Amino acid sequence: MTSAKCFINWVKEAGRGHLVAALGWGTLILYGVLAVTRLSFDTENTFFGIGGTALDLRWICMGLGLLTAFIEFFYLFHQKQQDFYYSLPVSRGTIFWSRYVHGLFNVIVPLMFIMAVCGIYQAAIDLQFGVYAGSYTLKSIFVYAVSFLIFYHIGILCAVICGNIISAVVVCAVMILYFPILTGNICPALSRNYFVTYYKNPFLEWLYTVLSPERLTADLTGMSVFEKPFVLTFTPEISSVAAAVLWIVVLFGFIVLAQRKRKTERTGRIFTLAPAEQTVQILVSFLAGLWMCSFLSDFLDPASVGIGSIIGCTVGGVVIALAVHLLLEYAVQGTEVKFFRRKWQLVLSAAAVIVAGLAFPAGASAYDTLFPENAESIGISIDGIGMDCSTYAEVSGNQEKYETAAQLRRYQLKGEGRTAVLTWLQEIIREDIGESSMADSSCTRAKVCYYMPDGGTHYRSYPLTREQVEMFASVYETDEYKRIAYPAVKLEDVSEDRFTWEDSVRGTALQITGDQKEALLDAYRQDVSELKMEQLGEELPCGYTRIRSSSDGSITNMFVYPFFELTCDLLKEYGIDTEKRLADYKVDSIEVLDSYPVSSANGPVSGGMYTLHYEKEDEVEAFSQNLIPEELDIQPLLYPLDHSAEIEALVVDEETNSILHVSCAQKRSE
Repeated sequence: MTSAKCFINWVKEAGRGHLVAALGWGTLILYGVLAVTRLSFDTENTFFGIGGTALDLRWICMGLGLLTAFIEFFYLFHQKQQDFYYSLPVSRGTIFWSRYVHGLFNVIVPLMFIMAVCGIYQAAIDLQFGVYAGSYTLKSIFVYAVSFLIFYHIGILCAVICGNIISAVVVCAVMILYFPILTGNICPALSRNYFVTYYKNPFLEWLYTVLSPERLTADLTGMSVFEKPFVLTFTPEISSVAAAVLWIVVLFGFIVLAQRKRKTERTGRIFTLAPAEQTVQILVSFLAGLWMCSFLSDFLDPASVGIGSIIGCTVGGVVIALAVHLLLEYAVQGTEVKFFRRKWQLVLSAAAVIVAGLAFPAGASAYDTLFPENAESIGISIDGIGMDCSTYAEVSGNQEKYETAAQLRRYQLKGEGRTAVLTWLQEIIREDIGESSMADSSCTRAKVCYYMPDGGTHYRSYPLTREQVEMFASVYETDEYKRIAYPAVKLEDVSEDRFTWEDSVRGTALQITGDQKEALLDAYRQDVSELKMEQLGEELPCGYTRIRSSSDGSITNMFVYPFFELTCDLLKEYGIDTEKRLADYKVDSIEVLDSYPVSSANGPVSGGMYTLHYEKEDEVEAFSQNLIPEELDIQPLLYPLDHSAEIEALVVDEETNSILHVSCAQKRSE
């Protein structure tokens, strides 16, 4: 009878071994078939390994890591299977590590095989790839094997320290999501709520990358790289590789230690190791308490935070931390729970929440008044200056990152502009930015990046009053800033380039000689050099000259204001009417899409839509006088327009007898 039971158990275990093999080989072979199929159609935008357009191989490796771990070590969750295994004349370590190697073999080997096949296939059909076939394939094998190992070790560790499958899955989720929540959600939220000048923290972003297993694998596998030349030459950063190796080694060390200390009699319970139970309780209680601190701080105004509100947030965090600790104690002990059996653990969780919760308001003053005078260069971007209205709407919410990052890179001042912006910023910081009156009177924000000599960066977002925006003229009117804001002044030898005048309604090719093009550019340089920032609040551009390079095809737009007298005079000589506006064209009709308030349980909200059509000649003529093409709205802070409605003017092009659709905004009433 005993031998029959042993035979059945061995059959079951053999089946699980086949399941792992089928899962690893089957999934990766299927991936290889799909990858080869896609490569046969497109080798320009499809990559079988590293790259942002890979067929989700990263998620496959992460999933295989967790599934393989739970399947291989499923016996740890069943007392009878363990008793059967441990009754054999084989050490526990031999059983454990044989399963470890078995799972590793059935994923890493097919991964290497499929990567090699895909690499050989693409090299045969893609000459450009052939040069990089070896390095790209080897790097792909490495990063995806590392991705698998991170999650494989996470799954194994959870299986070892937990006594049942449910608790193992929960702890696994905690391990994967803990640091992303802490560094990507809670800490940034506390920073935004307590620091008036917070924009972003590069150190937090780096921690988020290296401490988040999912984000780390994305960084290793080049998920943010899409263009083929960059994909083929992509190499993960040393810091990311080191972090991944550290994850693997540290987890492996914990696995070795936990496997030796694991108590089989605790199989079926939530945890099999008391230290693991205590660690999880402390970490989860701390995270819950700090999250409550950040949640309560969302209701505070960073510019007017008081002692009472800070204490309230901290007390709320401590209460939640203690409550979560007691809930975890009940979950672990059941009906015979002793809530206060580990008083030191309660004190530790509460103290950690208090220290972390108070650290942010305590450091707010030092953070907001930071002024690194030794910065090598400074990137500056003021919301609403030198950007269109749609970009302004995105960046003014202080949530958008890409447009602002591009502005900070573009407006990186190193010479006279750096000196001017430091002087301007010093005046701003000298003001008490903690006063609520300043926050209430601010009309926009200045995003600043201090580039330090050691390669570090400090980001800040300063609220600006209207007076401080006007003071920015000392920076705007420097030659260094103007050369960035008006890139056409840096062009050289434009005699062979193509010049086209655009008034945002229709374009007109300039039939002028090379000398006339150079003369026009010289006049533009002189007008820009004499430009005062206060003039930008008086008028919008009357149009722009589009310059297409004859050498590389790049396009530079040369925006022309009505007060650019030298440029406008030359354009008039060349047959361009710079005074021609939208109203001077034959406008056939105007369509207006607007919204109106709709009643709801919470009061009136914008939601109802209606469309107006203006077709009568007198109505069209009167309305068009107040319309500006959206393409010319490039100073929404200094010269704001009304974008509350979507307006489209239908203009008759009499030369081609066609209709031109022009998106417009309205001038604001005085």
